[in-house]
Amino acid sequence: MNDRMKVRLLMAAAGCALGMSGCGERYEEPLPPRDALYYPIGLELHPSGRFLYVTNSNFDLKFNEEMGGTVSVIDTTTNTILADASPYVPSFAGHIELNEDGTRAYVTSRQQSEVTVLDVASEGQALFCEVDGQPQRDTRSCVVRRVPDVREGAEIPLDPFGLSVGRVTREVGGESVEFDLVHLSHLQGSEVTSLSFPHGEIEGASMSSAALLNGGNQTRIRPGTQDVYVAGRFTNVVAMFQPFVNEEGKVEAIVRRGSVELSRAVTQVDARGLAFNAAGDRLYVAARNPGALFVVGVDETDGLRHEVIDTIPLEPKASGVVVHQGADGVERVYVSSYRNGIIQVVEPQLGAVVDIIDVGRSPYDMVIDPSPAYCNAPGDRCQAYVSLFDQRGDQKGERCDDDDKSCGAIAVIDLDPASETFHQVIDHIQ
Repeated sequence: MNDRMKVRLLMAAAGCALGMSGCGERYEEPLPPRDALYYPIGLELHPSGRFLYVTNSNFDLKFNEEMGGTVSVIDTTTNTILADASPYVPSFAGHIELNEDGTRAYVTSRQQSEVTVLDVASEGQALFCEVDGQPQRDTRSCVVRRVPDVREGAEIPLDPFGLSVGRVTREVGGESVEFDLVHLSHLQGSEVTSLSFPHGEIEGASMSSAALLNGGNQTRIRPGTQDVYVAGRFTNVVAMFQPFVNEEGKVEAIVRRGSVELSRAVTQVDARGLAFNAAGDRLYVAARNPGALFVVGVDETDGLRHEVIDTIPLEPKASGVVVHQGADGVERVYVSSYRNGIIQVVEPQLGAVVDIIDVGRSPYDMVIDPSPAYCNAPGDRCQAYVSLFDQRGDQKGERCDDDDKSCGAIAVIDLDPASETFHQVIDHIQ
């Protein structure tokens, strides 16, 4: 089936979702808008950089509780939301990440503790639920709450929020099979989870969970490894683990790989975002207590060792962290400050905040145009996108009202160092 036909079927499916006759079981009203944002949280970019994906959480439960979230597909050449290509997902959607080849999108939701597995159109222009080669009329067929998907299957632990996606290859029955490994952190409890999806398919999935740290907020895979790092809200460490994946590609266990103590003086640093540099030898962790960016050196010359080599003060309520090598050759770390409505720009070489970008109300997640499509040389397009959780459209600093049909925005920041608007907001998407 070609992508054009898939998108047509997806649009027809959207009509079914809105209750058109002849479509069988339908969604229940009220449905969230698919042409607008509604308490946006997680962001992801297609590898081409053209399409941005935004999870909308339905945080106030104004819409259908079961499927009140959406994933907005945004064309970054026009900064418009493609409503017909934007699927419904369960409420309290969190983060979203694509797999290695950009064919699947994985979304966490806390409504009933689930992961939604979405297909990505070949050019990134649509997200949809496909079963047995056919797009389905809603995404409920692509929601994973138990593994295997039977009454006796193990449930995904409570409140999955952060996720990162890796991949392994196994020889199964004489065939080379690729498995997407989806790693979850959980806001409640102390568990972490790894799921394995053969060829990105729900059928044949496997899962393992284990206690690791309390209040896991976000996960990241260290580049070039299978090591997963987890930041926790109710601890003073970043913990590491690897999934043990057997010869058949099934996750059998969680293997603990140690931890990094961020502070001896504070037992709950409330770590939120974390990110590696491209080489994987620096880990940056944003914490709220104290408000600081912890810089962790990673050394493998004599076993795996970690050391906090710098602690850089930050403004209150740090959230997301992104590392970016600018077209001018300077590595910068961008940290969102939820309370103050700013992005703090850190140059690790100087050990200091060197710039502040006023973006609006409640910035949370952030993504940057991918290289080599963008950001290669001064003068090239290079943009960052920041989710503004409860800002009223483009009215900077103003909170949504209860009667608003949409809520939140995406701030677009210019990251071209040769531009007159470098480190300034140049647009809002709403």
